Amino acid sequence: MKLNLKNVMAMACMGLSVMACSDNDGGKEETPDTKKFTDLNVSAYDQWTYVNLRTGETETHPDASEWIYTDGTTRPAQTPEEVSIDWHIAVHRYEVKTNGGSVLDTKSTDMAAFNSLPEGDYKADEVIDSEDEYKITTDTSGMMQGNVGYAKSATINRVLCGWIVKTETGSMPPYVYTPTKNVIVLKCKDGSWAKIQCTTAGNTTDGKSGYVSFNYQFYEGK
Repeated sequence: MKLNLKNVMAMACMGLSVMACSDNDGGKEETPDTKKFTDLNVSAYDQWTYVNLRTGETETHPDASEWIYTDGTTRPAQTPEEVSIDWHIAVHRYEVKTNGGSVLDTKSTDMAAFNSLPEGDYKADEVIDSEDEYKITTDTSGMMQGNVGYAKSATINRVLCGWIVKTETGSMPPYVYTPTKNVIVLKCKDGSWAKIQCTTAGNTTDGKSGYVSFNYQFYEGK
């Protein structure tokens, strides 16, 4: 059988098509570059830092919720500032919330183990009060007098908050913060998703609390 040029080209195209289908088996996506934040300053108790994982942009805005103090006084809710970036997560100290996303802790520390969106029990954000283990401390200016302010209610993602373990020391400093280094998967509301791995809790130079470093890979989704 003689093959002309058209037949050869057609067969080659068919082969490439089969290879492309084979490469997409299992829903795998092209692995994006690993990006990172080093010493992201989230130390202010009265602020949230909003993060766009796609672009690396950040914005910081005051916590606008009602605050309640241990002495019984309150600060009324404020008008919230508008966040101008398309944010994916927001960080307050070591507490985290998402922009309408849901989160899975893979329990693995291997970022390379997940090149497609893993299945599992993803958890959405929830509203907490000032008695929760992840309560939002908002004002420590009166701490030496025993008077501390907390957000009366706040939105957090409990799974993402678990990226760092807080341990009481019984001395000074009162707490030690240790990252689990687990790979945490964030599903975003627009179909994109990300792998996040916290590497350091505290400034990498002097250990000062309120800084966070993490690696991540952002997938545009399908």
